[in-house]
Amino acid sequence: MIKITCNDKLLLSAINKILVQKNLINDIKLDNYYADIKIYIKDNNLYLDCNGTKKNLSLPIDINFFFGQVLKIISDIKISKDEYDYFPYQRVLLKNSRRSLLSDIQNIIFSNLIISKKGINKDKLYSLIWKKDKDISINKLDTHLTNLKNQLKKDLGINAIFQSQDKNLKLMIN
Repeated sequence: MIKITCNDKLLLSAINKILVQKNLINDIKLDNYYADIKIYIKDNNLYLDCNGTKKNLSLPIDINFFFGQVLKIISDIKISKDEYDYFPYQRVLLKNSRRSLLSDIQNIIFSNLIISKKGINKDKLYSLIWKKDKDISINKLDTHLTNLKNQLKKDLGINAIFQSQDKNLKLMIN
């Protein structure tokens, strides 16, 4: 759910490939993002800017160090809504002093629904979760939606309602 922009097309392509490989971004085009990480090179420095957090890294740079810096930046990304805070890259949802740790699949579902105000197509959501599945089984997705709903109720007292119309899925929280 991160959009990467860069002033160097070759560097942008390499960074995108690495972040897709590390499962931090998708190679599926999305309409909404949590953050736009702006990367630019100037005067033998690589600059990272994400939601106001800025890093200045000297070139040449070790790829693992670069990756670590990106992880530090994105781990602090927070979405606040109503009475809760959601940290998508920590897979944590907080409400008052209570917390819920989401599984990877629950996090993919919740993160896509929370930023998609108009909802997300179930087939697209399915392909984000199970990238290699050739045959789509919406029942598998529905099971995970039920588990997520039950976990949010149990852990945080949040009543999550998943509304589906014409294969478009929306999240409503009471």
